[in-house]
Amino acid sequence: MEMELRKKIKQAVEAARKECPLVPSITNTVTINLVANAQLACGGSAAMVYLPDEGEGIGSICQAFYINMGTLFPVYAETLPRTIRSLEKQGKPWVLDPVGIGLGSLRTELLRQMKAMPPAIVRGNASEIIALANLWGLD
Repeated sequence: MEMELRKKIKQAVEAARKECPLVPSITNTVTINLVANAQLACGGSAAMVYLPDEGEGIGSICQAFYINMGTLFPVYAETLPRTIRSLEKQGKPWVLDPVGIGLGSLRTELLRQMKAMPPAIVRGNASEIIALANLWGLD
């Protein structure tokens, strides 16, 4: 099993280096450099956005998208839904990291809205996954 996983990781990195996908993100301000450097190290192309029109626009040209809920700014009340709608319209996969789920009404409402346009992958620790499943009413 471990050898198969290592093989698949190697294949994914090789594909990223060959294709250099654009995978922008809206991410936690604490992790911006880490996220960008990880993408670049794997052969991808990184871009960080904050504004609604930027998220919407880049959502139409990217290959995938990463959203980390760790740091929320009021503008995200518009940025996140517009970005996700653009991704859904284009059929682009996106990853959700529901950091801080349960903190504040803005975060809760944004995560509640995401159920209608769900991510391809949810990346989180056990408590975040359980809290998101409860928020979305999943068994």
